[in-house]
Amino acid sequence: ALTRLFDHYLATAAAAMDTLHPAEKHRRPRISLPTTPIPPVTDPPAARAWLDSERPTLVAVCAHTASHGWPSHTIRLATILFRYLEAGGHYPDAVAVHTHALRAARHLGQPAAEAHALTNLGTVYWQQGSYQQAIDRFDRALTLAREIGDRLGEGRALGNLGNVHRQQGRYRQAADHQQQAVTLFGEIGDRAGELIALANLGVVYWRQGRHQQAEERLEQALRLSREIGNRTIEAHALGNLGVVYWRQGHHHRAEESLRQALNLFREIGDRAGAAEALDHLGNAHRQQGRYQQATEYQQQALSLSREIGDRAGEAETLNDLAATCRAVGELPQAHTQHTAALTLAVQIGDKYEQARAHDGLAHIHHATGDPDQARHHWELALALHTDLGVPEADQIRTCLAALNHPDPA
Repeated sequence: ALTRLFDHYLATAAAAMDTLHPAEKHRRPRISLPTTPIPPVTDPPAARAWLDSERPTLVAVCAHTASHGWPSHTIRLATILFRYLEAGGHYPDAVAVHTHALRAARHLGQPAAEAHALTNLGTVYWQQGSYQQAIDRFDRALTLAREIGDRLGEGRALGNLGNVHRQQGRYRQAADHQQQAVTLFGEIGDRAGELIALANLGVVYWRQGRHQQAEERLEQALRLSREIGNRTIEAHALGNLGVVYWRQGHHHRAEESLRQALNLFREIGDRAGAAEALDHLGNAHRQQGRYQQATEYQQQALSLSREIGDRAGEAETLNDLAATCRAVGELPQAHTQHTAALTLAVQIGDKYEQARAHDGLAHIHHATGDPDQARHHWELALALHTDLGVPEADQIRTCLAALNHPDPA
């Protein structure tokens, strides 16, 4: 009876995920139809509603099966639920599920399943801003995958390691890992993995100020994601293209791309992606002088990031919201937000957002007639930007030069 119950949850979860993310079906285990009928989950709203309502039970099933003789069910259910838990920002549940799967894989002596569980855990830690914990899991997963010749597992670990390196400002390592992942996924014919790594490579390039290369990679990822029907990659490519466009001053293209990304993220239930798109839409509105709309979008983004525990997204949004406040002369509020962003970015080791916070604080001190504090923060920002090797360093040098050698009245 218990086996039939667990088979029922496996089959229904698999059917729901095939409805929501059909382009990733090849990455999930194939589940036979159970002897008991499953609920109708053939349209996306019904599939998501079933997963949302049954999530506590699914977590409990993973816990019970791992400890009471059904470890194979644990591993398969955790693999099936990965994208739903990750995209929905259900991080505590994801940690629990993948920890149970890791224990089950070790119990069965299945190194491939162990490697994938480690990568899944690392992904959750990365999204929560726990970068060292993420790196530890990805490194172990990469070693295991290479030992047993699991090239899919190797590619996943490489790509996710690249994401953490990017978040910590190690752009050369990030680009190298993503390029290795692109090549590896291409060799094994995993189009989805190849496009994810390609889009992530584009993000590394725009962080470095290499906008043309970023645009090329992201447009390629967008085109191919539409060909294979992978809406998750399509949404991320659209969102990151929007950033590249507004950084180059193409405001209307940026806004259109970001609106499409936001709509897609909402349709597929990706809350972290929706928060990021809202924040960047705010930036696009600020650049066009629409400050009220910018503030509204960024307040929504901040609330959503905090709700799901995305600390990196929260730090970025705080800095962006502070920039919007500075643009309308609300300097005390901007100071509070930049300070909060700095504290959070230091905690999680995000050098890029630390540098942005120092730059913002310097502008505030300069505007309020405190050149010494302005110099202090710009010097810290310059050191960080120089270490990162990003083009913002030149802008900081210009600010410092103007501060140290003001034009004669």
